[in-house]
Amino acid sequence: MRKFGLVIRWLFGLFYLYVGVSWFVHKLIGKPWVTPPEPPLAKAITSAFSASGVVDPFIAAACLVGGALLLVQRTAPLGIAVLAPLVTGIFLFHVFLTGSVVWGSLHLGVLAVLAWLHRSAFRPLWSYSGEDPVR
Repeated sequence: MRKFGLVIRWLFGLFYLYVGVSWFVHKLIGKPWVTPPEPPLAKAITSAFSASGVVDPFIAAACLVGGALLLVQRTAPLGIAVLAPLVTGIFLFHVFLTGSVVWGSLHLGVLAVLAWLHRSAFRPLWSYSGEDPVR
């Protein structure tokens, strides 16, 4: 099971690292980011996000940082936490806008498996028993 977790973590991390680096390289060389054909609703929202000039760099940075963090065992839980909002957005985008339930579920499923395999790192989030720092 450890080797399975390592392989999944590395493949997922390398995928997101590639996406982040690829977006920044495309920006540096001035080539547009290639997008697959999308339904009209999905195209409208991705066009709006791209036109804002803010969302795409944040998504690319989250992919780059989250993917890189997943490649190291010690920082993998932080990589999972960085990628969780992005992967949730990818899941919702594909389920509700593109109808590609499999692709969205694949991302969320792999992230859920990784979170489960690293669940001991997240345990302090749910079992905090310290005093309230505000009081």
